[in-house]
Amino acid sequence: MIGQSILHYTILEKLGEGGMGVVYKARDTKLDRFVALKFLPTHAARTEQERTRFFQEARSASALNHPNVCTIYGIDEADGMQFIEMELVEGMTLRDRIAAASPLPVKSVVDYAVQIAEALQEAHSKGIVHRDIKAENIMVNSKDLIKVMDFGLAKLKGSLKLTRTSSTIGTLAYMSPEQIQGIEADTRSDIFSFGVVLFELATGKMPFRGEHEAAVMYSIVNEEPDAATRHRNDLPEELLHILKKALEKDPEDRYQSMGEIVVDLRRLKKESTRVVRMKDFSPASGPAKKQSADAHQQRTVSQRSIKLAALGVMVLLAGFFFRDAVLSVFGGEEKKVIVVLPFENLGPDDKNYFVDGMTDEVTSRLSGLSGLKVIARSSAMQYKNSSKTLKQIGTELGVTYILQGTVRWETVDGRTNVRVNPTLIRVEDETQAWSASIESVLSSAFKLQSDIAGRVAGAMDVALAGTEKRTLETSLTENSEAYDLYLQAAEYSSRSMSRQDNDIAIRLLEQAVKIDPSFAAAYARLAKVHGSYYWFFYDRSERRIAMARDAAQKAVELSPDLSEAREAMGWYYYHTQLDYVNALKEFDLALKYSPSNANVHYGIAAVKRRQGDMQGSVESFKSSIEANPRATDIIRQLGETQTLLRDYAAADVSLERSIAMTPDVVTIYWDRIKNELLWKGDVASAKRMFADAKLLGKNVDMKFLVEFIEFSLELY
Repeated sequence: MIGQSILHYTILEKLGEGGMGVVYKARDTKLDRFVALKFLPTHAARTEQERTRFFQEARSASALNHPNVCTIYGIDEADGMQFIEMELVEGMTLRDRIAAASPLPVKSVVDYAVQIAEALQEAHSKGIVHRDIKAENIMVNSKDLIKVMDFGLAKLKGSLKLTRTSSTIGTLAYMSPEQIQGIEADTRSDIFSFGVVLFELATGKMPFRGEHEAAVMYSIVNEEPDAATRHRNDLPEELLHILKKALEKDPEDRYQSMGEIVVDLRRLKKESTRVVRMKDFSPASGPAKKQSADAHQQRTVSQRSIKLAALGVMVLLAGFFFRDAVLSVFGGEEKKVIVVLPFENLGPDDKNYFVDGMTDEVTSRLSGLSGLKVIARSSAMQYKNSSKTLKQIGTELGVTYILQGTVRWETVDGRTNVRVNPTLIRVEDETQAWSASIESVLSSAFKLQSDIAGRVAGAMDVALAGTEKRTLETSLTENSEAYDLYLQAAEYSSRSMSRQDNDIAIRLLEQAVKIDPSFAAAYARLAKVHGSYYWFFYDRSERRIAMARDAAQKAVELSPDLSEAREAMGWYYYHTQLDYVNALKEFDLALKYSPSNANVHYGIAAVKRRQGDMQGSVESFKSSIEANPRATDIIRQLGETQTLLRDYAAADVSLERSIAMTPDVVTIYWDRIKNELLWKGDVASAKRMFADAKLLGKNVDMKFLVEFIEFSLELY
């Protein structure tokens, strides 16, 4: 195939071949970049069912956005051949890296392990199980950056009848006991395979061995793993503990999530660094071999010294580790994940605002539950009137449940009734977990969202903590007219940043609070609109600031534990006062009452970036994107912040993902060009990116920016 053209790809050279196809280096002539194309064997997806499964798996994997995951750009078919377009990773497989320098230094072992674990943690948080983790599926580039490959292929591979070859036995050596026994494998199977890779990293050997396939299988299922200490004596006890726990036969005895492993590995990495520093500055330090042999003893002494001499430092570090643990739980498997799709209005079009508002309020109520993770409105709204299947939507958003519904209107004896039919679907098997038919007179319809949210929480078996049950059942207002005005205002304030829409929203909200002066949520929204009015330079007067402040204070006064009220106060401090300390306090309170609120996570990210806490900002941006995975501008801002951190590889992944979602937004190209120049100093590559952006420069609004980029590149 060398020299041939497939669609808009020119095949340049063969990179490798395995059981799941042949990989070629190619040039994408549309975007003028090098890519890797993986062509699947003709027998890989013979039936329509297998073909559909392959495309679903590949789409699912393409949603992964992580610097340690090989990015999938697209999937296609030509001349009867199915192939995946992937990021071109220059380097060697982890197997070759181990063979070239075995045993690897402990520092390298831990560093590689952290990167692999973080890649798997990201995948698992999106509901993706790799199923084929092995050293051959992991690449290492010249800068020691790990890339985990072949997400999206393992499930297809598992459906094929494998031939008994040496490569098959090699794959078997990484399989979990449950995979070998034909039991359904979940994320804990990947954890076992990760343990095998970690053992291989640490020792250059395999923990389970045999001369033939049956012997390897028997060893994995029945025998204890080889002792790593038989092969080297300088491995930290913490690393041996991680190995033992990851390689437990029973999934219940293993680590239950990759997040737990990431926390332990990060702790090991930091403790190892601290030990080295103590030894470097110790006047009693002996030869290197003596230091290595006494590592555990010196680490213990060092830790005691630190505790006695610098307790404050240890408290700070403990807080950091605790934060890591919380983040791993938030992104891991502890919480059920749901998206509330826009309910379908089966009535007149002029009631669309009411139906969309009801969807938003159900989302908001569920977001207040600490045991549930809820996808944000802006991501959910992108699937309004979508032709995609529920399975596709669930996979793209990384959710385990989908709530959908219809709303009907009936007029009987001059009275309008509303009938809502919500349905809760399990994404995994597309079965119905719960459904209902709920009817109410229009004048009491404001109570419906509380009823629906409560029933959904019950159907999902979500435990309600503290005051969550009372909060769930509390109505925003008891006045139907005020509620209707509030929903109309929400329609205008959320659809654009225009002055006209903001003016209409303010007028409607002022009417709502006049009718119901106790309507805290309406005051909160009014405060945010006034703040936006000031922020976007529509009105920079002291009067506008006062209106934003008064509305936010009223919202907090009426309902101090309402997340929307605290969020509004946070944005008041941010937009009008540039008071980042108080803004962060309010956002933290808002997050306490609504843990899944993507806007609040975004607010925290924005504040931390302004304060110079770039790493904290990145973590909060990621939390916001977890809850709002289709928010392309937030993904772009994450990329910008990663550039400021000099994490150029991660920034490139984020910015490319943002471009893939909105390829017609020229400013994102400029962000990526800046990152490329800072990262590699490669003007030619930057100019190729600019050529893509320049095609969009015909837009009058973008003309100056395009000219500025061109001028900057010439100067560079």
